[in-house]
Amino acid sequence: MFFWIHDGRISPNPPQIQPNRVPMVHPSGKPSPPAIGEGEPGTTPTGSFLHRTPEDVYKESSLPSEKPVFFLHEIMTNPVWTKNQDESTQSCLDFMMEKGIRHLPITDESGKLVGFVSDRDLLDKMKSYEREMPVSDAMIKRVLVGTPGVEIRQVTKVLLEERIGCLPIVNDDNLPIGIITRSDLLRLLLKYPNLSLTV
Repeated sequence: MFFWIHDGRISPNPPQIQPNRVPMVHPSGKPSPPAIGEGEPGTTPTGSFLHRTPEDVYKESSLPSEKPVFFLHEIMTNPVWTKNQDESTQSCLDFMMEKGIRHLPITDESGKLVGFVSDRDLLDKMKSYEREMPVSDAMIKRVLVGTPGVEIRQVTKVLLEERIGCLPIVNDDNLPIGIITRSDLLRLLLKYPNLSLTV
């Protein structure tokens, strides 16, 4: 499921996504994947599969190169770095450079997502404003987010349609638990070249 968070509150107008009209049949002969947004019941985010041990990678290399469906909780970067809305733009930019990240979710005192900044946003703001201005004055306050059970194919569609470079992942309490970027999707394609990411 996707939805907007605006000023820390859930917006009632989520992006409209059309599900597949024709059931997909996979080479394994198994039935088509669950309906969009259902995810895998009983699963919890455990970190990105892109950073598994060599033993896991070796085991996977013996499997077919085509995998029918991935869900966000399988490939999202977890845990996700965040900063409080009272931090300065300079301290946020320094933090992003230190961690080697380009996207930073912004939270309130309770840890809930209230905004989002990219390194480009901060650099643009700092050209004409004080470097010590609070990041709450520079952040994007209307943020598109996803839940862990969303299919990766849906994520690629939303990223393209909304023209955004990443998607924060939140739990039921609007607490950031992960993030996925276009780079993550490119690494996924490199790992599984026969994977279809279109809906």
